[in-house]
Amino acid sequence: RRQEGEGAFNEGEGMEKVVKALQRLVRALESARCEYVIVGGLVAIHYGRTRVTQDIDVVVDTQDLSSLSSALREQGFEFSQRDLEAAYEERGRVTLFLPEEAIFHVDLKFASDELDYEVLRGRVRGEVMGVECWVESVEDIVAAKLIYNSSQDEEDVIAILLNKGLNEKMKEKAKKFGVYQKLCGIAEMIGLRC
Repeated sequence: RRQEGEGAFNEGEGMEKVVKALQRLVRALESARCEYVIVGGLVAIHYGRTRVTQDIDVVVDTQDLSSLSSALREQGFEFSQRDLEAAYEERGRVTLFLPEEAIFHVDLKFASDELDYEVLRGRVRGEVMGVECWVESVEDIVAAKLIYNSSQDEEDVIAILLNKGLNEKMKEKAKKFGVYQKLCGIAEMIGLRC
């Protein structure tokens, strides 16, 4: 049975592994000329949340699955080709592994819905843990976390709001996706005016 924090990365050697995996992922996606955006927990950490993560989440849009598959393999990622093809056809998810990291993985999701395409359109070029890449905007991660609505997502939103504050773009995005009341409730709970 895994102990809390085991296999999760938040500092020291573990963070080096995340950085190396992110570098390899970005190299693969950019060499395959994919439109992509890093999302999820790693981005929450980027925007000020202190927590651990066991994966890198990425949303991808491409018309060239063959180039993507080759580029991922060239960077050392392991995955089922059948699962990759099925995820591409169904606009779903596939898990990528690095052989030297048994627990850590990449969740690659092919863009499929309004939120995915909104996040791709709103992405910003930035540095995550020193790796230059396309990152989910602060407004989009807040909206997405409010939509997904797990307790960890709510904690991520609180940390992001405490670190970045509440702005009009966040409010507009929350209204667009029907989570404005949730946003205001959390903001007011931590002393921010909505």
